Amino acid sequence: MSLKIRKPLEPGLTRLVDGEMKRIRFSILKLKPGETFSENLSDWELCLVLLSGKCRVAVSGRDLGELGPRRDVFRDPAWAAYVPGGMSWQVEAKSELCAALGYAPGRGGEPRLIRPEDLVIRQRGRPGYERRVVDIAVEKVPAQSLLVGETFNAAGQWSSYPPHCHEKDDPGRESFQEEIYFYQVDPPQGFGYQRVYTDDRALDEAITVEHNDLVLLPRGYHPVAAAPGYCVYYLWVLAGTTRVMKPRDDPAHAWVEKGSGLQMKFND
Repeated sequence: MSLKIRKPLEPGLTRLVDGEMKRIRFSILKLKPGETFSENLSDWELCLVLLSGKCRVAVSGRDLGELGPRRDVFRDPAWAAYVPGGMSWQVEAKSELCAALGYAPGRGGEPRLIRPEDLVIRQRGRPGYERRVVDIAVEKVPAQSLLVGETFNAAGQWSSYPPHCHEKDDPGRESFQEEIYFYQVDPPQGFGYQRVYTDDRALDEAITVEHNDLVLLPRGYHPVAAAPGYCVYYLWVLAGTTRVMKPRDDPAHAWVEKGSGLQMKFND
C-alpha cells in the first residue's frame, strides 16, 4: 500500500482515506455558495476543519453557528466543528467552501463550534526545526478518540522532530495512535519531504509532498522538512485505542532536543 494519496479534489466530497486505515477516515468537501451537504453519523465522530471559505453548521436539527471566514490556512486561524457519533449534521456554504472532514470511532458527547479563540497555539522546536503547532480538537474538546490539529513549517525548517512514533501502547512511555497528514504549501507550487521509517527499517520511505497530498502514518517515525522558500502546512488527525498523546522519540536522534547542536566549520 502506498503511503501517499494524491487525488484531484473535485466539487462535492472527495474521499481520501476510506478503508486504508482502521481508525481514521478523511475527506475533503468543496461546495459553492448556497450548496449544502448532510450526513448521518453512526459510530464515527467527526471534526470538520475549515480550510477556506465560510459556512453554517447544524447538528441534529440544532443550529451550531457559523464557521469562518478563513481565506486560507496560511493567512487566517482555524475554525472547526466537532460532531459526536450517532448524530446527523449539515453544512451550508456561505461562500466558496473547502473543508476537511476527519473521522474516528466514537459515539456520545456534545457537539461544539471551535473558534480561533479556542485554539491552543504553541511554538515548538529549536533552530532548524522550529514550527507552530495548533491544537484544534485535543484537550479542550472531549471527543472519544479523535485528535486534530495543524502544524506550520517555515521555509527550510523540519517538524515532527526529533523523529517520533506512536505505534504501540506502552503505558507511561508510548501510546498507539494511527495518524494522517494532509498537506498545503505556500506558494502552492512548492514541496517538502516526509520520511517514514521503523526501528528495524522494514518500513523506510522518503516521500515528496506537495499541495493537497495526504500521507498515511499507520506506524513508524515520521519527520517532515519544508523546502527553502516554501511554508509547509499539514492538518493532522490521530485516533488510537486510548485518547492519549504519548509519542516516543527515536533514541538515535533524541539528543538533538537536549544538546547544543554541532557546528560545521569550513576552511577558508
